[in-house]
Amino acid sequence: MFKKSKKEDKELQMQAKAGLEDMEDFDSLDELEAIAAPAGKKKKLPPWAIIPVIGVVAVIGVAGAMASGQKADKGGQMETVKAEREDVRQVYNTTGTVGSDKEKVFYCPVNAPIAQCNVKVGQVVKAGDLLVSFDTTNLERDNQQSELNTLSAKYSSQDAIEQSGRAAQTQAQTQAQVEAGIQSLKAQIQQKQADIDSLTQAAQSAGSAAAANAQKAAELKGEMQKNLDAQDAKKAELENLQRELDGMDSTSPGYSDKLNKANTLTNEIADLSTKYRALDQQYNSIGSTDDGGMSEALIQAQAELDSLKASLAEMENSRSVPADTSLTGAQLNNLRTTENLAELAQLTTEELLAKGREGLKAEFDGIISDVKALEGNEAAQGMELFTLVDNKSVNVILEVPANDFDNLVSGSKATIKIGKSSYKGTLVSVDKIALPNEKGNPTIGAKIRIDNADDDIVIGVSGKVAITVDEKKNVVCLPNEVVNTSTDGNFVYIIQNGTVKKQFVELGIASNSKVEIVKGLKEGTEVVSDTSGSIKEGMKASDAGMKADTADKE
Repeated sequence: MFKKSKKEDKELQMQAKAGLEDMEDFDSLDELEAIAAPAGKKKKLPPWAIIPVIGVVAVIGVAGAMASGQKADKGGQMETVKAEREDVRQVYNTTGTVGSDKEKVFYCPVNAPIAQCNVKVGQVVKAGDLLVSFDTTNLERDNQQSELNTLSAKYSSQDAIEQSGRAAQTQAQTQAQVEAGIQSLKAQIQQKQADIDSLTQAAQSAGSAAAANAQKAAELKGEMQKNLDAQDAKKAELENLQRELDGMDSTSPGYSDKLNKANTLTNEIADLSTKYRALDQQYNSIGSTDDGGMSEALIQAQAELDSLKASLAEMENSRSVPADTSLTGAQLNNLRTTENLAELAQLTTEELLAKGREGLKAEFDGIISDVKALEGNEAAQGMELFTLVDNKSVNVILEVPANDFDNLVSGSKATIKIGKSSYKGTLVSVDKIALPNEKGNPTIGAKIRIDNADDDIVIGVSGKVAITVDEKKNVVCLPNEVVNTSTDGNFVYIIQNGTVKKQFVELGIASNSKVEIVKGLKEGTEVVSDTSGSIKEGMKASDAGMKADTADKE
């Protein structure tokens, strides 16, 4: 198709190869345009100028390939390259969205109107900047009311405790007086009994008969007094029972029992009255007791003794059932709980007032990404007001096709291009599950941390990412285009004894222009560089000084 001299063919092949290799080193047309511009100028080529450039390079490559094929058919010399030791870096290119590692949504801490709102979307703020302030009028009123409620609860508890203490003190004093009265009565009874014993002995000395009569008279007098006391008690009980019956009718519950009881009391009173008359008759029938007044004194002393004993019994009965006026444990706990609740309510209002006075401040340097607060509006506690993102702790979020998962290794270094700036980064996380994207294609999520972020970074924009998948130093390499692939494996063509031969190789990592040869070739081996597709195993070719025996025989 093209007739070129051997020298021209060689030059065309070299130019095509160099042009293609140069194109592989750029990720976009922008970089290709930059190269095409004159030195010292960064004039961007229009699309109509870029396409012809690519076309010329392609034509040169095709022409070179055809010329090489023609030479191969004639069994002439073939161009070769050496397997040489070089550094190779495998890079995976993709794009992602710039985000922030640190984001905080600020919520309203109080129920209060917004006095000032100093935020808007895209605004750059510094830590400590006052962003939202509140009108604290209602909060101050609520706090004052809580303080008064706390004081009221404390005063109520104090009053209840003091009243209980006073009642207990009064009861103790009364009980002490009762005890003193009991001891006094016991002493009087003891003394009165001693007086009676003395009078009895004196009466016996005055005469046994008089003494006997006097003793008998005293005993009868005592029994008569007891009889009268019993009558008085039963009469009083009967009067009370009669009043109850007067307030009831015959059909009232318990009426019959009370009526029977009243009848019984009436009969008992009649019996006592009869006994009293009999005692009175016995008393009047006693003989002379003229013993110098001893008997009368004895009777008087016995009556006084009985009166003292009755008073003692009554006082002891009043002591046996003292009223408990102290506060119970439950009552004390309730008082303490009421005070604690009031104090907690006061603490809450104090905290809310403090938060309202403080307002909302930026907790870190960053950018306002969302605003929902409006100045002058009433804000409710817990209401979302604005969102702040950190523009220094930033990342790039990736969605990588599931088939490229093996290129994502945590800890890999990356270069990120955002706008006109380039940054260094580290792959910090890779999702453990592939999920469908908007188009239904499975993708793996990953995150790259930008290690040298600056103020020029814009959150939410797209960034170009080049991830270093692997990198090796001083390994045997070949250009990518000289390596062929078949169902049997990867291979290259070498010339051995004037004949083209396939040499299978094991590949390692690969960059855009070269690939690592792990096994199959030694350093310095000459490999046919013809990429036209016309080279076949068994073709004759002159070795032109090539050392075919350098192929690895492994």
